Amino acid sequence: MLVIPELKGTKTIMVSFRKGDLIIEGLREYFEKEGIDAALITSGIGSMDICKLHSICGTTLPPEEKYFTLEGPVEVGSLQGSVAGGEPHIHVVVDDVANGKIYVGHLEPGSRCLFRVELGIIVLNEVKTKRVTDPETNLVDIKMA
Repeated sequence: MLVIPELKGTKTIMVSFRKGDLIIEGLREYFEKEGIDAALITSGIGSMDICKLHSICGTTLPPEEKYFTLEGPVEVGSLQGSVAGGEPHIHVVVDDVANGKIYVGHLEPGSRCLFRVELGIIVLNEVKTKRVTDPETNLVDIKMA
């Protein structure tokens, strides 16, 4: 187990995306501009008109993954994640309204806000982290930088 403590306090922010904003790309840009390296995405709600996801679909290593795109009104039931090295890693539970299906997965770049997507973020000030991929398992872990 890796424990990453806050070192110099935390900052809490709310981010509200508007119609047409790209979620992952917008967060990357904001984190880079503000020098945010490590954070916790503690909550998220909203809607998307394009939702790009991937899910794990096997139990062997390296993990088998499935990528897919939902289009039309997609309601966000839950959104949370972490930020390491300035890179957001977000899990979502979404309702594909038109098809009456619920999906759980990892949010991918290209996911776009329909009307609003609002996130609560706790920034770990002066904490430096990175994500590294294990070459044997292809699993990604957070490490202190």
